[in-house]
Amino acid sequence: MDNYGLILKHLRKLSGLSLHNAAKKIGKSVGWLSEIENNKGLARITEREFQRIVECLDGTKHRPMFRTWVANFKNRERAIKTFDGAVFKFIRKKQNCTLANAASQIGISKGQLSKIESGHKIISVSERGKIMQAYGYTPSSFKNLATDPVRSKAVPARYKLNILIKTIPDDRIDAVINFIQESSPKKT
Repeated sequence: MDNYGLILKHLRKLSGLSLHNAAKKIGKSVGWLSEIENNKGLARITEREFQRIVECLDGTKHRPMFRTWVANFKNRERAIKTFDGAVFKFIRKKQNCTLANAASQIGISKGQLSKIESGHKIISVSERGKIMQAYGYTPSSFKNLATDPVRSKAVPARYKLNILIKTIPDDRIDAVINFIQESSPKKT
């Protein structure tokens, strides 16, 4: 049931409906639908209600994709929490190594390394260790750069932001840009 909101949000966006229009179509309040989609608040949904809403949003044809949507979301969440790619990019850049040379050194393709650094590919702990060894670092060095409150600040925020920004829906990016522009000191 925790994933119902995620699936409904995906279906709503596929239908091209705003939160307001979707709530109207399914006969629920905007607040209720928002709480369900974001899995926050007091609103709850039953299996029966979920099935009814899927039908209202013409989502039955997308049912085979539900598990994939949930898995992709969880993979993206894991990547965001760890910023593994940002750490790898930082180490590579620190060594003045090109993406192609680093990939060759590690024994993977340039495309694979690019996906890892950009947060598009989640890797296992053993793969992470292999990359760290290829760069001449220990696994504990990775942990320090990824989670230590002081040492993790060495990894540029820009690298982390590049991973994070990929998770923001396009319709929200404008709001982020506007917020940054409004918060920035005005040049005279």
